Amino acid sequence: MKKKSCVLGIALLIAGAVPLNVSAQATWRADLLKYINTKILKEDGGYGWEDQPDSHTSVCYAAVGTLNDINALPQDKLKMAEFIRTHHPQHGPNHEAGPSGSDLHNMTFEQIQAILWLGGDISSFAPDAAKWKTQAGILANYEDHKYAVMFQDAMVPICQKMLGIPLTDQAAFISYFQTHRRANGSFNGSPANAGPEGAGGDGNILNTYWALRAMDALGAPKEKIAETIAWLQSCQLKNGGFTHQPNATIGANDDAIYTWAGIKALQLLGAKPKNVQAAINYLISLHNADGGFGDRPGVHSAPVATYYAIDALKMLDAFGALAKAAAPKPIVEPKPDFTGYKVYSVQFQGQGGGSPQEAVMLADRLHIQLWGAKYPVKGWIEEAQRIAKERNVPVTFFIADEPHDNDVTIAGMGSFNHVLDYIAPSKDPIHYADNATYDVLKNTTLKQLKEVNGGMILQVSDNEPLARILIDESLNSGLGYLGLATVHFGQNFTFWLPYLYEYRYRLPLVTLQDAHGIEAWWWADELTNHRTLFIAKEPTYEAMITALKNNWTVGIRHDSLSNYKNRVLGGTEAARKFILAKEADWKWWGAPNKLIRPQVAVTVIGKDDLHEAGKPASGLNIRVRVRWNSTRETLKSPAMALTELKVDGKTVAVKDTTIKTKRNTTADAYSLYTWGQPAKGTHKIEATIQDVATKATQTYTQTYVQN
Repeated sequence: MKKKSCVLGIALLIAGAVPLNVSAQATWRADLLKYINTKILKEDGGYGWEDQPDSHTSVCYAAVGTLNDINALPQDKLKMAEFIRTHHPQHGPNHEAGPSGSDLHNMTFEQIQAILWLGGDISSFAPDAAKWKTQAGILANYEDHKYAVMFQDAMVPICQKMLGIPLTDQAAFISYFQTHRRANGSFNGSPANAGPEGAGGDGNILNTYWALRAMDALGAPKEKIAETIAWLQSCQLKNGGFTHQPNATIGANDDAIYTWAGIKALQLLGAKPKNVQAAINYLISLHNADGGFGDRPGVHSAPVATYYAIDALKMLDAFGALAKAAAPKPIVEPKPDFTGYKVYSVQFQGQGGGSPQEAVMLADRLHIQLWGAKYPVKGWIEEAQRIAKERNVPVTFFIADEPHDNDVTIAGMGSFNHVLDYIAPSKDPIHYADNATYDVLKNTTLKQLKEVNGGMILQVSDNEPLARILIDESLNSGLGYLGLATVHFGQNFTFWLPYLYEYRYRLPLVTLQDAHGIEAWWWADELTNHRTLFIAKEPTYEAMITALKNNWTVGIRHDSLSNYKNRVLGGTEAARKFILAKEADWKWWGAPNKLIRPQVAVTVIGKDDLHEAGKPASGLNIRVRVRWNSTRETLKSPAMALTELKVDGKTVAVKDTTIKTKRNTTADAYSLYTWGQPAKGTHKIEATIQDVATKATQTYTQTYVQN
């Protein structure tokens, strides 16, 4: 009832609205307000994605921008402004976004701009913004030439100008943008004179728009106006929408954001699209029956795409055309028959080395049916699979790797890594060149991946213009990404790289372990925090790939960062509904805050066991690892202590071993009992452990059969 009242209130209190044709405009305006106030208005006081329970800065920016465009800002504008000021996804009350290696100035810009629309005070942003400088060369750009992310650097002068504070390195920034401007007036991430070795190439429409705004904020000379207008107008496609550059050969899609950026950039230069009516028609084609707008025609509505479309239509004075347009048809999602299907769990990029016995045990205890191995040691997958079969553990191991040192070069932007992660069956190692152009990558590695029923997972890119091109090309060609990573360590990439959410109906959102360290046991906390769920009849690799292609998957986090509530990301409506209805079958917790995480691993190892630490020269050893307090692979202090080990009822002596890294941090720790050659038959092993904090004890018992 509360949301319905809000819809009515805003619909009636349209501040300053003077519609030219009330009866004609009523339908689209009312539908748009209904979309905003029933789908993206959240109980916490802000706006968020339709399928999420809470707000996000980028959606607040988009919603307020949309309402500002139609003169329908919320009645209590200053309350909304304060909410936006205090709810940055990385610095606000909800820290689930996690840290990023770069300062994402675009989200601060969105806060500042939204608050200005609302008439609020932006002065609190000045102290931090005054310290901003170029981010060229930082590791998190994952670019081989140390190029900056242009649209992030553009935010420095733009935001400082908006805040009315002195501009940082004004001359240096002007020089930067001038050297990255092409002869045709466009801008991009690599220098204009870089040449093929430096990833030189044409401009990008997003980088061009933000660079023009930055140059204006910097008071730079007005140059190449006619050339820039011609280049921008050439980005318009036959359907009226804009793409990222004229005659693009990679990711040549029309999109709401490209069309908005093209029209905004042309407006800055006092120009319009070459075919204004076609642009209007294109923007209207993004309109959906729920009142929102999609990124492309026929795509589900998204809050940010809705802002881009409405803002662009306003710039073209086309609300009247929208009012006269035919009513949009509803998007009808397929309704698959999931009779006979179940929900299974996959972990992408778990360990591919260390103890295969413990990996199989963890898969069994944590209900992981598919385990993608990162950096798999030769023979490790085969050994782990053999053990799983021998012990009747229903887990399949496959390759889920990160070619960490391999780059793809995108002309005009640079050479990038962390965008080439992949999955493939265990028997099919994939070849990557050290550095390949996209054409070479497409005709070699991506072709090979498709032939073996594999594909790529986008790990992370803070370079939105780059990532959009790569994602769109995957959608266009059927080669490339099968999914987009979200939850990763203590991060949620969709929260600090919100462009990913624009693709949620078109590509699966998955979680990524990106395992580090030498043993799966020490990664068990991460394995417990999140996973990807998929719908299939059987938990096979092939069925998982089919689920990814159908978007019958969700990424899910349930841990302290999500306040022990389900953070569910992605999936079709039908898939989400089916998966959530089956929670009792796949959940890995008892009480909401009691995660099912083993506290001790007891492993019997012989001299011929592969990939096992502490194996004997002859006979058998019993190795015991207990849980430690850790930050991922870095062990800090024991959370549990082994107080007694019994074999067949007798207490035995153990030897403690600690393995240090080059930095003198603890990489591994275990207790070892030299068992020798036990008699044939069944033996009982009991490990008693004590919680270091609470002093509570528990005894873990297992049997071992000596043949």
